[in-house]
Amino acid sequence: MLVTYLSIYDDMLSDEEYLKKYDLKRNPFDKISAESMTAEEIAKMHVVTAADKKIASNLSTIINGGSATVALIGEYGSGKSIRASSIKETLIRKDAFVFYTKLPGGSPGIVTYALFESVCIPLMNTKNVPDDLKDLAKKLWETYRDINSMPESKFKPYQAGQDLASLFKKISDNDYLSGLVIDEFEEIIEASIQREIRKTFEILREYFSHAVGIPGHITVICSTPNAWASLKEIHPAVATRVHVEIEFKPVSDKIAIEIVRKRLCAFRPDKPDSLDPFDEDIISQVNKEYATGNPRMLLLVLRSILDVTAQNNLKQANLDSVKEGVEFAREKLKDAQSERIKQILTPKMRGILEVIIGEKDGGPIVGTALADELGMDQGNLSRYLNQMAALNFLNKNRDGRIVSFEIKPELRLIFAEELGLTDT
Repeated sequence: MLVTYLSIYDDMLSDEEYLKKYDLKRNPFDKISAESMTAEEIAKMHVVTAADKKIASNLSTIINGGSATVALIGEYGSGKSIRASSIKETLIRKDAFVFYTKLPGGSPGIVTYALFESVCIPLMNTKNVPDDLKDLAKKLWETYRDINSMPESKFKPYQAGQDLASLFKKISDNDYLSGLVIDEFEEIIEASIQREIRKTFEILREYFSHAVGIPGHITVICSTPNAWASLKEIHPAVATRVHVEIEFKPVSDKIAIEIVRKRLCAFRPDKPDSLDPFDEDIISQVNKEYATGNPRMLLLVLRSILDVTAQNNLKQANLDSVKEGVEFAREKLKDAQSERIKQILTPKMRGILEVIIGEKDGGPIVGTALADELGMDQGNLSRYLNQMAALNFLNKNRDGRIVSFEIKPELRLIFAEELGLTDT
């Protein structure tokens, strides 16, 4: 008699069958970030909005020999990176040279290194790059590869910006289209002192000044609203050189329903119009009450609701499975947010947050008043508050000349736990 033994993974693998009752081989809400999706998947599942039409118009401009600088502005999860990825893919299909970078926070040297690395290295290592362009890339890389060891007195931000633009001018002279995509722009605001942030912005100002007008070139910046507002306050000359600002507002219930429909259809093409096991009311409720119009939050919550609905062997998602799915999603989100907070918060930020949460009930607080209580220089405190607003930890509100800050409501408990201000 043949004895069959189960491995420790067999039961887990059998769980993959749990979505078959909905004719789904896998959870269609698993892939959420642009990095986790192929260009084909993005195209298949994306729902076109007014923002996409503006982007297409600017792409048409540069494809026909014009130039553009575009800022994509939205909260985390609003769809900026997916659009940036699609812009890159569109231009690559036009044989363009397109470069993508996530600029790190830190000194101007660190930012400069990241910019030139993202452009020079691909030009040096790609076949069929014209010799004069490859030579310029090699020359500039030799100049900037050791930028972090260069004495501060010798570093010229304006020269770095001009040199970066010269690469794209040379690409245009060789009759190629080009693009530079700067994602997660808000990370620049993490520079340790205000003076360094200003120097970094000088690099960008000079780059924009010389890149504007280069035929067939587009620059795309992806930023949170708070970081973009900080840029306008700290260095408005950079922002005024951006031709187009496209802001991603919370998606409507109608768009949310279409996002879900297209996701399901991508994995269930024989039922292109079916929302099963959801219905429009459930999707609208999740979008309004839990995702607050944020596409990534919508998908994260629906992923958990679908799992709960299937594991409870329900034909349709109901209010109970929504509630259970939301709680499950919150735990996952809380873990992810907690990890990010641990990595980013400095001791000084922690001290400021402890007062805002523990003594000011999360805010709102006015920086001038808080500076006196903390015994901090008002300029330094303002810098830390603006950094945390740019990192999407604080809401920043202006009423005339009064600027106030408060902890984002959805992060209050996470911060309180991280800072040891709760009993749990």
